[in-house]
Amino acid sequence: MKRPFLFLLLLLFPFVSTGFESKSNASDSTGLRATDWSDVLPHTGEGSYYNEFWMYHLFLEDDLHLHMTFSMANFGTFKSAVSGGKLFVSNFKGRNYHVSREFTLERLDIDKENHVFRLHDGRDIWFSGELPHEHRVYFETSKDGVSYLVDLNFFDIEPGFAYGSGVLNVGGDDMGMYFHIPKARVKGTVAINDDTLSVEGTAYMDHTYQTDLSSKIVDKSLRYVSHSDDGFIAGYYLIPKKRSERPVIGLSVEKNNDGFTVRHPVELSIQKESSISGKRVPEIVKITYKDGFTRSFQRENHFQDVSFLEEVSGLRKRLVRSFLGGEIIEYVGTGSIDNGSTPVNYNLLIVH
Repeated sequence: MKRPFLFLLLLLFPFVSTGFESKSNASDSTGLRATDWSDVLPHTGEGSYYNEFWMYHLFLEDDLHLHMTFSMANFGTFKSAVSGGKLFVSNFKGRNYHVSREFTLERLDIDKENHVFRLHDGRDIWFSGELPHEHRVYFETSKDGVSYLVDLNFFDIEPGFAYGSGVLNVGGDDMGMYFHIPKARVKGTVAINDDTLSVEGTAYMDHTYQTDLSSKIVDKSLRYVSHSDDGFIAGYYLIPKKRSERPVIGLSVEKNNDGFTVRHPVELSIQKESSISGKRVPEIVKITYKDGFTRSFQRENHFQDVSFLEEVSGLRKRLVRSFLGGEIIEYVGTGSIDNGSTPVNYNLLIVH
C-alpha cells in the first residue's frame, strides 16, 4: 500500500497560451497543457483511502471573501466515504460565518453530458458549465439556525491548465493537480439568512486528488494569491514532515504585462510564529527559489480557522485524530508579500 498523502491544495493562476494542446501529456515548452471536462471529473472513488477537492477562492467587493470546497473522501474503517461541501464567508457586513455539510458518497450526482457536479442528488450544492466557456456555482443550505446562499455566474474565464500530466510524485505517492479556473470575473448573490447582497469580484478554482491520506508525512502548506489589473502573483508551498526527502514542494507563478514568471522553491523557513485559537501558526515565512530569488510572506489579518474533523465528535474524533497523526486545521485570511508591498489572500493547512 502507498504511504498516506495529505489532502493539501495547490494554488496556481492564469496562464493563456494558444500553443497548449488539450489532452494527455501534451504540453508546450513550459510544461503546461490545457485542461478539459475530463480533468474536472473525479479521479478517485475507489480504494480504502482517498481525498479529492475542488476549491474556490472568491474575492468580492467591500472586502467580502468566500472560500468554498467540494470534496470526496474515504477514511477507511474510521469514517464512511462521503462527499462534502464547506463554505467560509468572511467579512459579510463585518461578521464571519462557516458551514460544512457531508453526504453519503452514493448520493453524489454527476451529469457528464450537461457538465453538472452535485454533492447530493436532492440538495442544492453544485457547480456546472463546460469550462472555460461558462461556469456557475450554487451553494444553498441551512445549519444551526443559519441559512446560506451563494449563487455566482463566472465570465471572462481564463483557460485552465495542468503541469504536464497533472500528477506530482511526492515520497512515492501521486498527487493530481488541475487549475480549471485560473482567473475569472464573477457576479451574483450572497445571502446569510434574510440579508442578501448583490456581489461582483474575481475568482479561481483548483482541483487536487490523492489516492491515500498523508497527514503522517506532510506538516504544513501555504498558499497565497494577489490579483491585479494586469495579472497576479500566486504561490503554493508544501512542507513534508521528512524534510530530508524534499525540504519544500511547490510553485510560484506570476503574470504581468511583461508575461509569465515561474519559480520553483528550494527552501522555506518560518521566521516567526504566533498563536491562533491556542495553536502556533506561521506569521512570517521566507521562500528561496531555484533561481536565487527570495520572497517573504507575512500573515496579517486572520479571518477564520476550522478543523477538517469538524463533523466528527467525541471518542470517534480522538480515534481518527490518532490515526491521522494529528488534526488538520485550515486557516484563511489576508497578508502581504515582498516586504508588505503586495497584498495577498492566504490559505494555510497545518497538522497540529
